[in-house]
Formats: sequence, C-alpha cells, structure tokens
Amino acid sequence: MKYRELYAEYNYLLSKQSDYLKIISDLKQGYISTKTISGKKYYYLQKKADGKTQSEYIRGNMLPQIKAELQKREEMENELKIIDEQLNKLEAAVKLLDANLYRRFIILKRCSLMDSMPVEMRKKSLEFSNAMTALEGIPAGADTEENLSLWASGQYSFKNGYLQVLAKYNLIEV
Repeated sequence: MKYRELYAEYNYLLSKQSDYLKIISDLKQGYISTKTISGKKYYYLQKKADGKTQSEYIRGNMLPQIKAELQKREEMENELKIIDEQLNKLEAAVKLLDANLYRRFIILKRCSLMDSMPVEMRKKSLEFSNAMTALEGIPAGADTEENLSLWASGQYSFKNGYLQVLAKYNLIEV
C-alpha cells in the first residue's frame, strides 16, 4: 500500500484518541465550588446535565482525588484537541494524495468511534443492528455474529472484525 507511514500514523492517533476517550468517560467532570456555612467550608462538584446544574457534596477526604481526576480530564481533553488537529491535517493531505487511502482513513475513523463506545451503549447498538438485519432478511455470518457479540461485551475490537469482513469480500486490501 502506498503511503504506509501516513496510514500507520493515522491508525496510531486514532488508537490513542480511543484510549483517551475511554479513560475520560470514567473520570469526574465539572468544577469544584466552595460554600462557607457557619465558618466551615463545604465542597461541591458542580456539573451541567440536561441544561441544569447538578451539585454533589464532596466529603473532605475525597477532595484531593476529585481534584486530581478533574485535572487529568482537563489535560486529556487538551491532548484530544491536539490529536483531532493532527487527524484533520492527515485527512486533508491524504484526500489530495490518494482517494482510496482517504476512504481507508474514514473506515478506520468510524471503527475507532465504535471501539470507543461505552460497553452499555454497545449492547444497545448491537440490538438495534440485529433488529435492522432481521427486517432486511440478510443475516450476518456466524463469525461476524460472534465478533460483534465479543465487541459488545468489550472483549474484541470492532476494527479488527470489520476490516476482516471487508478484506474477505475484497473490498479493501490487507
């Protein structure tokens, strides 16, 4: 394949992005506010949800841990912005260089998004997919069904299974 280095770099950045998204999804979000009541300070984790501000009391012994999580989240979100910029630059360059490679980039990006989906959402996604294929009357092969089931439970990469299927039907070169 032409431009292997670009493909490898893009794949690496997507993998890094996916890892960060998984970690961030488990970290606290919001900011810490302080209220002084009768001379004593109380700390609250504040965040927006559904357009409303939610407030959660922070016990004194949990304050350092929550501060560290919020700091780590901020650092990773800043790193994600840099990764996004690099991905966009690579996509723009490849779009000009090679249309087939650009198509592979988009396939990788979609697979990466599937792999960074939380496990709870994966199961719902798989149920929807199964309902759609039942309506269309085109069942997936046994290997594909097994791979999707493993992906939904977080044990298998969507990218690996999807690229195998595309290669099996000669839709991409491996």
